[in-house]
Amino acid sequence: ELRSTPGKGEGVFATKDFPRGDLVVRGTVLKVAEKNTTWTTQVGINKYVLRGGLAPKVNHSCSPNVGYRDNEEGGMDYFAFRDIECGEEIVGDYAMGNYVVDHMPECLCGSVRCRRLITGWRDLPEQTKREYEGFHAAYLTELDRLNQVQGK
Repeated sequence: ELRSTPGKGEGVFATKDFPRGDLVVRGTVLKVAEKNTTWTTQVGINKYVLRGGLAPKVNHSCSPNVGYRDNEEGGMDYFAFRDIECGEEIVGDYAMGNYVVDHMPECLCGSVRCRRLITGWRDLPEQTKREYEGFHAAYLTELDRLNQVQGK
C-alpha cells in the first residue's frame, strides 16, 4: 500500500509478509520511452519505459529488500530479496535495474551500506553485483560483458 514517508514523499509498504523470492510488486509499463529521464526506468540496452502502478513509488535503498526481474510485459517486477515483514517499507536498489543513474540526488537511505550517491549497476563493486545475482535486470550483465569486450 502507498503511504507517506518522512523525507521521501510517498513509499510502498508491505500489507503482508513476503518470504525471499516472492513476487511483491508487479511491474506494469505505461509506455516505452525514447531516452532515460528522471521518471523512466531502463529495462534493456537502449530501452526505457515509463512504469505504472506502485512500482514508481518504490524508494531506493543501498540495503534493498526487493530486487528486479524482467517480466513478459517488458517491465520489471519486484521480488523479495530477503524476507519482508508486514508494515515494512518496500525498497530497492535502483542499480538493480539501471546501468547508469544520471538523474538522482544524493542518497538519503541511512543504511549502514549507504553509498552516499544513488548509482547504477556500472558503478557497483563486484561483490555487490554477486550479492544481487538473480535479483537484477538481465541486460545489466550483458552490458557488463559487452563493455568488457570493448575495453570500457
